[in-house]
Amino acid sequence: MITSGLLCQLSYHEPALTWTLQVALRLGAAALMGAVIGTEREHHGRSAGLRTHLLVALGSALVMAVSLHFADVFSRASQGGTITIDPARVAYGVMGGIGFLGAGAIIRYGVAVRGLTTAASLWCSAAVGLACGFGMFGVATITALMVLFTLTALARLEQFIPSRQTKTVTVVLPLTERDNVARIRDLLEKLGARVVDLQYARDTKNQLETLTYHVSMSSQISPDKLLSFADKIPAISSLSVQ
Repeated sequence: MITSGLLCQLSYHEPALTWTLQVALRLGAAALMGAVIGTEREHHGRSAGLRTHLLVALGSALVMAVSLHFADVFSRASQGGTITIDPARVAYGVMGGIGFLGAGAIIRYGVAVRGLTTAASLWCSAAVGLACGFGMFGVATITALMVLFTLTALARLEQFIPSRQTKTVTVVLPLTERDNVARIRDLLEKLGARVVDLQYARDTKNQLETLTYHVSMSSQISPDKLLSFADKIPAISSLSVQ
């Protein structure tokens, strides 16, 4: 176990600044770096954006600063006794607890899952905040820049990597004797989409049937191309791709 004395020596290596000013500087740095990461998520319309990332980083920095001060106070109070406090345990708790906040950013959309990148950026913002709270400004800055690079530059690179995406195609048709389920499935497969799941609903009162296809398709296929099969079924009442 790391003793509180060693950790407090690390936190008080700046005699020119009082502890309060040190904490203020660390909180300001954490808030700034969290805001930078959050701005990118805000720009892409994610639920966890500027304020969420800023608060996560700020709160993490404060928790680390309080933990260091707590360890220092108890180490001095023990006056050479056997009390040992490990502030790293607080960091473990923060990184574990932030998982609940990240889970709130993850949503299931059809058969796809969204929000994983935002959840990961929240987790990284917490780590950046902890580093700032400990006074590791250089490491925190490098990490924040690497996170920002991942969210921006690598996002553009992903466009050139062959991949597949999941779309939900909803078709509303008048009830007929034809097997529209197999008919539309064939049309989708000819366009390069693979049907993963199918939901069927029948409205006998209005004589309509609703077919919902969850399809896996290449990211190179545009939604407009997917909608083109409607020309081959003039009787379609409505068609949507999400």
